[in-house]
Amino acid sequence: MDNKNCVCKAMKTLQREQSILSGQLKEFQFICFSPTTDTIPFMLLMKNNLKPLKAFTKCTVTPFFRLEKYDEETCCAELSLLEAIDMDGNLIDTFDDELYSLRKTKSCIIVDLHCICAINSFPPNLVNRPLPEIEPKY
Repeated sequence: MDNKNCVCKAMKTLQREQSILSGQLKEFQFICFSPTTDTIPFMLLMKNNLKPLKAFTKCTVTPFFRLEKYDEETCCAELSLLEAIDMDGNLIDTFDDELYSLRKTKSCIIVDLHCICAINSFPPNLVNRPLPEIEPKY
């Protein structure tokens, strides 16, 4: 199986798992499932240079996405952009140690997954993670 088929298959699996997470699919018979998020955030690596795919949102660039729709026939995906936030609530355009939370946006792009060689998912609890409450020092 070549890489494009692997990424397309992975995106189909991600779509199914995100549907379960959001409560759209009820897969459990004995477990009460109360989701706190409906998003599995991820990055995509470009086939031509092995760098993360990035898109512009507001005043920053983001490599983080949420799957909105997946077309199995064309292996294309509609992705919404997720903004990276640091502990102070500021937008950041990096995914190093500063990343604290990911915030949903209404901005979307369509990606031909044939141009992608890998997908890297992140924990769902990063999405809309509440900022820490810092008490003032006296």
